[in-house]
Amino acid sequence: MPKLSWSELRIRVARLGASLGVVVRSDPEVCGLSGEDFRLSLHHGGHGDCTVADLSLIDCPNELVLIEFERWMRGAGYVLEI
Repeated sequence: MPKLSWSELRIRVARLGASLGVVVRSDPEVCGLSGEDFRLSLHHGGHGDCTVADLSLIDCPNELVLIEFERWMRGAGYVLEI
């Protein structure tokens, strides 16, 4: 995945939230979403976190966090409309 701008990351997280049917939290510094068995948080500084199933990523590059979160979504049967 090429390096995405902060704006592109926020749009992508908004689309993931729509696919999951959850509300996305977004402000100038942080955007994220959460549900019963998942949590995703990306930070403007370039590093984020996610927890899904048996995977926890803490303070990892935003792009890696997004890749792993999307992999979990596909494995869990969610349809990604990106």
